[in-house]
Amino acid sequence: MLKELYHSVMQSMLGKYAVYVVNLISLMILSRQFSPTDFGIIASVTVFYLFFQLMAEAGIGPAIINQDKLTVDERNGIYSLTILVGLILGILFFSISPLLEQFYQTQNIISVVPHVAFSIFFFTASVVPIAALLKQQSFYNLAFANLLSEIISTICVLALKHYIESIDALASRISISSVTTFIMVWILSKNTDIGRPTLGKNLSAIYPLLSFSGYQFAFNFVNYFSRNLDNLLVGRYMGVSALGFYEKSYQLMRYPLMLLTFAMTPAIQPVIRKYASDVIAVERIHQEFTFKLSIIGVIVAVCFLLLSETIVLVVLGPQWMQVVPIIEILALTIPVQVVLSTSGSFFQAMGRADLLFKSGLISAVFMISAIVVGILFNSIELLCWLLLIAFHINFIQAYYYLYFKVFLVSSLGFITKMIPLWLSGFVLVAIKIQFLNES
Repeated sequence: MLKELYHSVMQSMLGKYAVYVVNLISLMILSRQFSPTDFGIIASVTVFYLFFQLMAEAGIGPAIINQDKLTVDERNGIYSLTILVGLILGILFFSISPLLEQFYQTQNIISVVPHVAFSIFFFTASVVPIAALLKQQSFYNLAFANLLSEIISTICVLALKHYIESIDALASRISISSVTTFIMVWILSKNTDIGRPTLGKNLSAIYPLLSFSGYQFAFNFVNYFSRNLDNLLVGRYMGVSALGFYEKSYQLMRYPLMLLTFAMTPAIQPVIRKYASDVIAVERIHQEFTFKLSIIGVIVAVCFLLLSETIVLVVLGPQWMQVVPIIEILALTIPVQVVLSTSGSFFQAMGRADLLFKSGLISAVFMISAIVVGILFNSIELLCWLLLIAFHINFIQAYYYLYFKVFLVSSLGFITKMIPLWLSGFVLVAIKIQFLNES
């Protein structure tokens, strides 16, 4: 099982890495062509876009992956339902544009909304084809679709910048990317076990998925607020320029997570699902897997902490130097996030989306509390320190549920193996405090 997991993970990572490299190059180019304010406006709307994506996906993707069998009639019925939901949500998002303009008190929001509304529909239409590719472990095909989407959307933005307003050009990237991704995943899903979906009448085919997708959706719902409330409140109370700097700081910090765990997690659920009945073996694999991740996460965090100025200059350019003190604090969260980010896939693979939701609910309480306090003190740096504390608290409670409720064993062995992670965390904080004292 370990060999199969690593093989699947490696395929996922190689495909994802190609996408991340192009995404990073795109970020390096666009950050020099557009202002922090432009990116802040896009980020302010993206917060709501992510919420509508959550509503559209509704846990259907992981539920399809967990299904042992799906007939053509059921597949097409579920696909038709996603098309209908996407259309409704796209129209709904477009209709709330005046509310978004009033909330952020900026007229430029109007330019972004049509692109997001258009993208919501095509994102929803992609849910079933993407689930088919993931279930088949067709990571290279999925990576190819995302790679092409990233390249085409970036080229189009750079071309449009010469003919339309900069914010309109940057916003077009959202819609162009979603359309390209949909076309590619729909075509590539033909050779999967599930097959290429078409419209069908059996909308009731969604019912067998609801017991799993319901908890998955509930988890995604609370996780959305715990992970996006900071962008929402920073944009509202500190302005879109401050949001631009904060969002780019978080995006840079997320790159190691994308490289280390986000690239792996699509591969974990399909493989572990096959061996879910052997709980002892799954726990052993989990412990070895996460230990190796924690060591890599510490190394990456140290690099980010010591080379933050260089990273910002190379990736974003000199106009983004305000990002440096923010990313230095966020770098401290990398080791614990690298490990924690994989836990959801093990909950899903073991069929315990209900516990994933309960853990996510507790996580949301600590994350939202940290965000609210940071906003009340009008300090992004304080907000980042509080998020660091919240991530460590959530690490403890998440693995309590995973070990005591899923693996049905004590978490002592796991915690003992994670001692280097905790010690490195204290050392990194000490290094950061030393930097503050010297400055």
